[in-house]
Amino acid sequence: MVKLMPGYVEDVAAWQARLEDLAAKGWFYVPSWRFFFLASFEWGLPKTVRYRLEPVGKKGEVPDQERRETYRVLGWEYVDTIGKTMHLWRCDDPGAPELHTDPETEARAYDRLSRQEKISRYLGWGILAVFVGLIAFTLYFSGETYLAHLVGSWLPLWYLAASVGFFWAVGKMARWQTRVLRRALRTMRAGVEAPRRRPYRLACFLTLVIDLLWMFYIVAVCCHGVHDGRQTFYQLKDIDEPVPYVAVSQNGEVMAGPQENWLTSEQWWTIEDYTEGRRYYRYSEARYYRLWFPSLADNLVDSLLAEYGDEYAPTETEYPGLDEVWTGAAVDGDQYLLLRLGDQVWSVEANAPLEDLLPQYAAVLAEFQ
Repeated sequence: MVKLMPGYVEDVAAWQARLEDLAAKGWFYVPSWRFFFLASFEWGLPKTVRYRLEPVGKKGEVPDQERRETYRVLGWEYVDTIGKTMHLWRCDDPGAPELHTDPETEARAYDRLSRQEKISRYLGWGILAVFVGLIAFTLYFSGETYLAHLVGSWLPLWYLAASVGFFWAVGKMARWQTRVLRRALRTMRAGVEAPRRRPYRLACFLTLVIDLLWMFYIVAVCCHGVHDGRQTFYQLKDIDEPVPYVAVSQNGEVMAGPQENWLTSEQWWTIEDYTEGRRYYRYSEARYYRLWFPSLADNLVDSLLAEYGDEYAPTETEYPGLDEVWTGAAVDGDQYLLLRLGDQVWSVEANAPLEDLLPQYAAVLAEFQ
């Protein structure tokens, strides 16, 4: 039987309390490979026992035979080395003395663990600094076009929530239990015996949350791996929900594909084209965005304009009922049209004079407003 444990084994008092309470109910720890903060237990006659965790002298080291014999004389049996950082001892004799009675001596046993905690903390800050630096580097070299790339990419809210939620919860638990370890060490170094037990229900609940977020994150990563970034298109006539679209030609075939992104409540990519023999012709291609945050709409317009650069710089014009209208030339002699109405942004390229179709585009945006 597997049971949920209160996070990292460095939370000594919580682990000891959890193990002793489970033993009182008839569940006794057995050596096993821990996974997702779960540990293995076997059923036995309920009894009152004591469990104690003791820092490992060297990483991965198991207690030598001399130490085991010495502890056995005192009433303690070796159970397991957990996470290569802690030895677990068990005592069934309520009258047996504690393993350690001098708090300052016991605190020195944690010196290696304390150094590892400091290294991990500095390493964590270093990784965070590198991550922030990579973001700054990306923003610097992508410039104003970054928002257009970010909004147009496949990044649904559930995937973002899985990633952020998992790493936030792991960091939260690590920080919380590091504080617990520091507090215990300060107590022992002051010559006061640290508590052998502490409440563990909240820690167990947090580990359950992390386990659920972990599984959610793994599923999200798998889904992200399956999704190769290619847009899936459907015949417009086969889509039940309304799609923002204006026909540029009367004999073209229209395809539409939805795109998921955490910044947009709705996003469509529409293509109007036809095939004649072996030749393929595209009449128009459009990207429609409805943003969750209306204040970003104007920024998205600026970012989309920046993608065109100076060579195909659109010109701003006006049209009744629209907040922004930009027109200009595009690649291969096509025309470009960029519209904004409130939280809606529409980017269109076509081999037709798009300015003549402004009334239709404005009507569609007003309908979807």
